[in-house]
Amino acid sequence: MSNILFEIGFEEFPPSFIVPATEQLKETFLVEMEKERVSPGSIEAYSTCSRIAVVMKDVPSRQPDLREKVTGAPKTIAVSSEGTLTKAGESFLKKNDLTDYFFEESSKGEVIAGWKEEKGRDLEEVMVPIVQKGLSSLRFKKSMRWGWNTFYFARPLKWVFLNIDGKGIEGNFESLVFQNHSFGHRFLFPETITVSADNYVQKLKEAFVVVDRDERIKMIDSFISNVSLQNNCEKETDTEIMNEVADMTEYPYPVLGDIPPKYRDLPPELITKVLKKDQRYFTLIEKNSGKLFSKFISILNNIPSDDTVVIKGNEKVVSGRLADAAFYYGDDLKKDFEKLNEKLKEMLFQKDLGSYYDKIQRVTKISLFIARKYFNADEKTLQKVEKAASMIKNDLVTGVVFEFPDLQGVIGRYYAKAAGFDDELSSVMEEHYWPVNAGDTLPSTVIGKILSMADKADTIVGGFMAGMKPTGSKDKFAIRRNALGFLCVASASEETLVSIKEVFDYTAELIAGFNPSLKYGQEEIYDFMVARYQALLNMDTPVVQSAAKAGSDIPVIVKKRAETINKLLKDKEKEVTDLAQLYKRGCNILKKQNIPDRDPDPELFEQEEEKRLFFAVMEVSKEVEGLTDNLDIALKIITIKSVLDLFFDSVFVMTEDDALKVNRLKLIKKVVTLVTEQIGDISYLNI
Repeated sequence: MSNILFEIGFEEFPPSFIVPATEQLKETFLVEMEKERVSPGSIEAYSTCSRIAVVMKDVPSRQPDLREKVTGAPKTIAVSSEGTLTKAGESFLKKNDLTDYFFEESSKGEVIAGWKEEKGRDLEEVMVPIVQKGLSSLRFKKSMRWGWNTFYFARPLKWVFLNIDGKGIEGNFESLVFQNHSFGHRFLFPETITVSADNYVQKLKEAFVVVDRDERIKMIDSFISNVSLQNNCEKETDTEIMNEVADMTEYPYPVLGDIPPKYRDLPPELITKVLKKDQRYFTLIEKNSGKLFSKFISILNNIPSDDTVVIKGNEKVVSGRLADAAFYYGDDLKKDFEKLNEKLKEMLFQKDLGSYYDKIQRVTKISLFIARKYFNADEKTLQKVEKAASMIKNDLVTGVVFEFPDLQGVIGRYYAKAAGFDDELSSVMEEHYWPVNAGDTLPSTVIGKILSMADKADTIVGGFMAGMKPTGSKDKFAIRRNALGFLCVASASEETLVSIKEVFDYTAELIAGFNPSLKYGQEEIYDFMVARYQALLNMDTPVVQSAAKAGSDIPVIVKKRAETINKLLKDKEKEVTDLAQLYKRGCNILKKQNIPDRDPDPELFEQEEEKRLFFAVMEVSKEVEGLTDNLDIALKIITIKSVLDLFFDSVFVMTEDDALKVNRLKLIKKVVTLVTEQIGDISYLNI
């Protein structure tokens, strides 16, 4: 068995190109090597900003010989009436490089066949075309031709290295001849290095190149952790920036710099955004004060001879960036924040749904509807809701949000506070966007919850009515995200039984009033929302279906049902399994039966099993009325399982006596309804 090392070097790639290119190469090698019958026992891919490497171990040193039977056309086509091969027969031999043939029976009748034999080739002979194919098949977001090369690549390709068991393999890719050595860090160790599959990672590390991407991430994370620990700060790692910086370096080296004192009073989110967006620098928050730590961390791809020179340059750049941010922030504070909503008239929300000003008019009405109907809001709260709703999008027309769109809501909170509004109302400027994803922080205030649902309802319903519904991977209006956010907020509190249909129907009336040409597809939107329960609950699909199919209009009820069913399956699996089987049997009997929603008549019961089931259901129904915990209710209902089992074993439901049959069907329906309403439609459970 052999070990292979492949490496390419190139001018620095954009960070977003590194991982996809590495995965492409690895996948191509695996596929092509399997075709050539030399699959590796293990394969590892490595990458930095300037190189990609693939290490393959336990690879067959030579292809195994191939002997396989191949078949072709039917005999009547492959051979003429005189017994000689036709053009089809000759083509079959030529295609498979055969000198002999025979005929055999198949599903198509008798066909021409032969044994195709191929001698195995040495691994180095096999690998050169695989490498060439791997390189030529690489695809990037943006490629071009470099110099005199005829192939397209993201950046100029500097070297190709192929080594098997320590021996360099001759070959070329286009005009680039394979080399038998790698290179160290271009500043710290700009020399050639002799490497092989066995020592690649260690040898490169000695040459100041950490080729293991995960190790670079750990190094960076460790730097930040140490600084946090030494300065009593919170370590809030930005994974996106961490990965990006890791893909911009070969040997990460940290330096600290000072945030200029005159800019430290800016909102910490603004400072952090400036440093991360433009410079990929890391910031920290002090544990005690909650303020931004006075220093920033930058990660270099070099070890400078004098850190102070680099730090001074970094601080100069940071000062310039923050000066721009400070100008926009100061200029925004001079404006009357409350009156900025007039400028929203000039800002288009969507061509059929009007401006952002039109949107906040609808959101205000939806908010008041939700506040009155589900939160029993008093007049003081309603006034606050109305005031907050009129301002939630005001920061969209500020200079800071124009430059840093990600700060919408966040910066609005600062502007509202600076304008004299209290903490609750100011926080709504940010909280109405929450949550962005499942598991994110929910609005902390009642007004924040109301505005969050109202804003999302307008976006969801308006998006569908304006023809912007999500399709495949396209979701220009972020309707999926808004739908999940709506369900998260609506299901968060057991005291507020928010109805999706009621809120969306009211929203649709407002939108239709604004633009009568837009039509409301209630069923389509509602089905879309129900499908989002899977993302909200993050449970097995049958559990979510059981909870939602029993009634999906009120998110908090669906959530409680799902949690109960999930708990039952973990703690009372046998009991709920038996009940589900009986429940399914009852549902199947009731199919296509038009049974009225009335109690069965005890006078018509003929068998003891009917009576026992009826009284058991009536007793349990009364007992669960006084219970508030869904799990306690479910456990109480499960107690009728044995009585129901006896009923199905002893009672013939579909008797010829219509009155008796209908009465028994009413009894079954009462049981099924009790289970459905209190536990869920457990017929969807895969048990």
